[in-house]
Amino acid sequence: MKILKVNTRETADTITLFAKCKIRRVGYDEVHFTFSKKYKPFLKVDASPFAAALLIPSMKQGEDLIIEGTISKELYEGMQQIMQIFLSWDIGLKPIKIIASKLVADTANPKVTASFFSGGVDSFYTYLKRKKDVKDPVTHLLLVNGYDIDPRNKKLWNATLASVQAVAKVEHAHLIEVESNIRGLIDPILSWDFAHGGCLAAVALCLRKGLKQVYIPSSCIESRQIPWGTHLDVDAHWGTEKLAFAHDGTEATRVNKIGWQVAKSPTALKYLRVCYMNEKGAFNCGVCEKCLRTMMNLYVAGVLDAAETFPHHIDPRRVADLHIEGHNRDLHLENLVALQARGTAPELHDTLQESLTHVTDDDSLPFVKRMAMYAVYLDHVYTRGALYKVAQGALGRKF
Repeated sequence: MKILKVNTRETADTITLFAKCKIRRVGYDEVHFTFSKKYKPFLKVDASPFAAALLIPSMKQGEDLIIEGTISKELYEGMQQIMQIFLSWDIGLKPIKIIASKLVADTANPKVTASFFSGGVDSFYTYLKRKKDVKDPVTHLLLVNGYDIDPRNKKLWNATLASVQAVAKVEHAHLIEVESNIRGLIDPILSWDFAHGGCLAAVALCLRKGLKQVYIPSSCIESRQIPWGTHLDVDAHWGTEKLAFAHDGTEATRVNKIGWQVAKSPTALKYLRVCYMNEKGAFNCGVCEKCLRTMMNLYVAGVLDAAETFPHHIDPRRVADLHIEGHNRDLHLENLVALQARGTAPELHDTLQESLTHVTDDDSLPFVKRMAMYAVYLDHVYTRGALYKVAQGALGRKF
């Protein structure tokens, strides 16, 4: 893959850092990161963000990452370490060369500490914990449009943005809203499960003249870290001479995160968002695996009735029908143990126990689905999504 022509453009309200990137086998694409213009003083104009975002996808394609521009010397060294860690996981990646025109040490004097914030359990936990840091509290929240919400789903994005804006206002924090197209360009090439870490790092690397410390909320406790885009062994290596990253929250299970921080925060209980299904436009649908799992977390902590964005009743029949994937098994086991200790919902405990007897292996995708994913990949990298666009038009589907 190749990165060249890094530049900026401005409107009355925004500033965009962009680069011409060869990601697909055919042609070039513009990759961009757009911010409010008030954060222009934070912006560092070089190729470092694009290098971070494209490192793992380049390894998936087995292509050297060629950077016609400048990147941080310390980031370059860190990317070498990241590459070795990802290769050790044996997830189908290849060793590559990272070739940059020039390596330069950062010399800015940033002052701000920030945390990525989606409004979910992990991000609320890290923020609520880190805002109390006497020496270096989190004062800024990073929210990205185009990462965990499909950018075409304007209704959900607007609801999420309004919710996080409300959190920032109540908490007297500063919200840095970001928009990027990078996920749509790399998704068919590499699963977001593995790509998202470098893409999160890219956002902070754009702003490193202002950001000195950025927290990436962890999904897993230290003893259960699995190959994943954000990881305890990886995240710190995305740093530069002046910007540090920390993978935060590995001391706490999801049950702990709710009990220790979320349950005690009126703000979190009012605005918590975890859903990725959003059935019938609901902010938290209350029926998908992640919603039900979180609702059980809240029930165990005794605050489900106080959680304003969730239904206040858990239907045991829906728990019995849960489709649990292997990487989520431990999260449900934590709930099972906590339910047993609480001893107030035996039917819920029994149905969850039953669901855990038929957990789906993460690698057990049906043959037809694997072939469909491969067809999407070929269409994306060789015909630039032309077949997808024709099919979408013929079927009349928005997404």
